[in-house]
Amino acid sequence: MNVKTDSSQAVTLANDSIDEVQEFTYMGSVVDVTGGTEQNVDARLGKARSTFKSMDELWKSKIIGKTTKIKMFNSNVKAVLLYALESWTVTQKTIDRLQVFVNKCLRRILLIHWPD
Repeated sequence: MNVKTDSSQAVTLANDSIDEVQEFTYMGSVVDVTGGTEQNVDARLGKARSTFKSMDELWKSKIIGKTTKIKMFNSNVKAVLLYALESWTVTQKTIDRLQVFVNKCLRRILLIHWPD
């Protein structure tokens, strides 16, 4: 893959040509030819949503306190959400998308309805 370049020179390894791709996943992060992070953010948000949903019984529990739930959210869901963040090009749009997700999760955990 050539990222943000006009070079079309073929890459070979041991006299074998290597196929050129438009995107691939490396260690859970999507790398594409534009060098952008939109697909990466989408993938991270999807994985974080799945993690949050899998902990639904914890969020509904009346035995576990809100402080413990917040700690569990930070250590599990946010860790999945922000994995490989340092490799993203962070824009205000990206920050807003992540903040919207975190706010929705916290409102659900703390039983705060959106209009309130």
